[in-house]
Amino acid sequence: MKTSRALKLALLIVETSSIPLYVVITAYILTGYQILFKEVRLIPKAEVIHTDPLLRTSLIILTYLHSISGLNILINRRVKNKALKTLLEYIALIATTTLLAIPLTLELVRFAR
Repeated sequence: MKTSRALKLALLIVETSSIPLYVVITAYILTGYQILFKEVRLIPKAEVIHTDPLLRTSLIILTYLHSISGLNILINRRVKNKALKTLLEYIALIATTTLLAIPLTLELVRFAR
Protein backbone atom coordinates (compact mmCIF):
# COMPACT_ATOMS: atom_id res chain seq x y z
CA MET A 1 0.00 0.00 0.00
CA LYS A 2 1.50 3.25 -1.06
CA THR A 3 -1.03 6.04 -0.70
CA SER A 4 -2.49 7.62 2.37
CA ARG A 5 -5.91 6.85 0.88
CA ALA A 6 -5.07 3.13 0.86
CA LEU A 7 -3.83 3.33 4.45
CA LYS A 8 -7.04 5.09 5.50
CA LEU A 9 -9.01 2.28 3.88
CA ALA A 10 -6.87 -0.31 5.69
CA LEU A 11 -7.46 1.47 9.00
CA LEU A 12 -11.20 1.56 8.31
CA ILE A 13 -11.16 -2.19 7.60
CA VAL A 14 -9.25 -2.90 10.83
CA GLU A 15 -11.60 -0.72 12.87
CA THR A 16 -14.73 -2.14 11.23
CA SER A 17 -13.69 -5.78 11.48
CA SER A 18 -12.36 -5.69 15.05
CA ILE A 19 -15.67 -5.84 16.95
CA PRO A 20 -17.33 -8.53 14.77
CA LEU A 21 -14.09 -10.52 14.92
CA TYR A 22 -14.02 -10.20 18.70
CA VAL A 23 -17.65 -11.35 18.96
CA VAL A 24 -17.13 -14.40 16.72
CA ILE A 25 -13.89 -15.42 18.46
CA THR A 26 -15.52 -15.02 21.88
CA ALA A 27 -18.46 -17.17 20.75
CA TYR A 28 -16.06 -19.86 19.55
CA ILE A 29 -14.10 -19.81 22.80
CA LEU A 30 -17.21 -19.97 24.98
CA THR A 31 -18.92 -22.68 22.94
CA GLY A 32 -15.68 -24.64 22.70
CA TYR A 33 -15.28 -24.72 26.47
CA GLN A 34 -18.94 -25.56 26.85
CA ILE A 35 -18.46 -28.55 24.54
CA LEU A 36 -15.39 -29.66 26.49
CA PHE A 37 -16.97 -29.18 29.92
CA LYS A 38 -20.59 -30.30 29.81
CA GLU A 39 -21.30 -28.86 33.27
CA VAL A 40 -20.71 -25.34 31.92
CA ARG A 41 -23.94 -23.96 30.45
CA LEU A 42 -23.29 -20.48 29.07
CA ILE A 43 -24.87 -20.63 25.63
CA PRO A 44 -27.77 -22.85 24.53
CA LYS A 45 -26.94 -25.25 21.69
CA ALA A 46 -23.18 -24.69 21.81
CA GLU A 47 -22.53 -27.49 19.30
CA VAL A 48 -24.78 -25.86 16.71
CA ILE A 49 -23.04 -22.50 17.08
CA HIS A 50 -19.56 -23.99 17.22
CA THR A 51 -20.04 -26.06 14.07
CA ASP A 52 -21.99 -23.51 12.01
CA PRO A 53 -20.37 -23.18 8.56
CA LEU A 54 -21.49 -19.57 8.13
CA LEU A 55 -19.77 -18.56 11.37
CA ARG A 56 -16.59 -20.41 10.40
CA THR A 57 -16.53 -18.76 6.98
CA SER A 58 -17.22 -15.37 8.56
CA LEU A 59 -14.35 -15.91 10.96
CA ILE A 60 -11.98 -16.78 8.12
CA ILE A 61 -12.98 -13.76 6.03
CA LEU A 62 -12.89 -11.33 8.96
CA THR A 63 -9.51 -12.68 10.05
CA TYR A 64 -8.14 -12.31 6.53
CA LEU A 65 -9.33 -8.73 6.07
CA HIS A 66 -8.22 -7.71 9.56
CA SER A 67 -4.80 -9.36 9.21
CA ILE A 68 -3.94 -8.00 5.77
CA SER A 69 -5.04 -4.50 6.65
CA GLY A 70 -3.36 -4.51 10.05
CA LEU A 71 -0.09 -5.85 8.68
CA ASN A 72 -0.07 -3.25 5.91
CA ILE A 73 -0.63 -0.45 8.42
CA LEU A 74 2.13 -1.82 10.64
CA ILE A 75 4.58 -2.17 7.75
CA ASN A 76 3.85 1.29 6.40
CA ARG A 77 4.22 2.93 9.81
CA ARG A 78 7.40 1.14 10.91
CA VAL A 79 9.44 0.37 7.78
CA LYS A 80 11.13 3.33 6.11
CA ASN A 81 13.00 1.56 3.29
CA LYS A 82 10.71 1.54 0.25
CA ALA A 83 12.04 -1.73 -1.22
CA LEU A 84 11.83 -3.54 2.12
CA LYS A 85 8.34 -2.13 2.68
CA THR A 86 7.16 -3.49 -0.69
CA LEU A 87 8.80 -6.87 -0.03
CA LEU A 88 7.20 -7.16 3.41
CA GLU A 89 3.80 -6.21 2.02
CA TYR A 90 4.03 -9.02 -0.54
CA ILE A 91 5.25 -11.49 2.08
CA ALA A 92 2.36 -10.54 4.38
CA LEU A 93 -0.14 -10.91 1.56
CA ILE A 94 1.21 -14.28 0.40
CA ALA A 95 1.61 -15.72 3.91
CA THR A 96 -1.81 -14.61 5.12
CA THR A 97 -3.53 -15.72 1.93
CA THR A 98 -1.82 -19.11 2.06
CA LEU A 99 -2.63 -19.69 5.73
CA LEU A 100 -6.28 -18.73 5.38
CA ALA A 101 -6.80 -20.37 1.98
CA ILE A 102 -6.51 -23.81 3.59
CA PRO A 103 -9.52 -23.54 5.95
CA LEU A 104 -11.51 -21.57 3.37
CA THR A 105 -10.90 -24.29 0.77
CA LEU A 106 -11.99 -26.94 3.27
CA GLU A 107 -15.18 -24.98 3.94
CA LEU A 108 -15.89 -24.66 0.21
CA VAL A 109 -15.29 -28.39 -0.35
CA ARG A 110 -17.57 -29.25 2.54
CA PHE A 111 -20.22 -26.81 1.29
CA ALA A 112 -20.09 -28.31 -2.23
CA ARG A 113 -21.01 -31.77 -0.95
